[in-house]
Amino acid sequence: MIIRGEANNACIELSEPEGLSKPDGSESYRVTLGENEFEVSGRVYSFDPHDKGLPKFFAELAEQWKGWDGLKTWSSLEGEFNLECKHDRIGHVTTTATLHSNPYGHGWTGQIRFDLAAGQLKDIAAGLERFFEPHSG
Repeated sequence: MIIRGEANNACIELSEPEGLSKPDGSESYRVTLGENEFEVSGRVYSFDPHDKGLPKFFAELAEQWKGWDGLKTWSSLEGEFNLECKHDRIGHVTTTATLHSNPYGHGWTGQIRFDLAAGQLKDIAAGLERFFEPHSG
């Protein structure tokens, strides 16, 4: 699943969905942030990956595609992956994606910022819904 920005070659890639169905309870998926020559990747853990947190976040943004006030935020269970979205009221959503190797202390942090067209939000929500569907492990 790739969420691609409009103009600056930035994207968020979610991969390895098979990690969401591990029988040992260590559910996870991989997030890669990229922009031109910059790339960071890390594993994102989830207590219940099928609770639809990220798809629900984008579905709610899509419902408000004409705009909202302030900043809308989402964070993974352990805080290693964060999103901030701000609508400019003329059809663009400035999105900041942050990935931490260790959100509780030392480690690296990678961040990209890009614009999404408000009209993309519904398709992104649907793609995320498919990505987070239960997989047989």
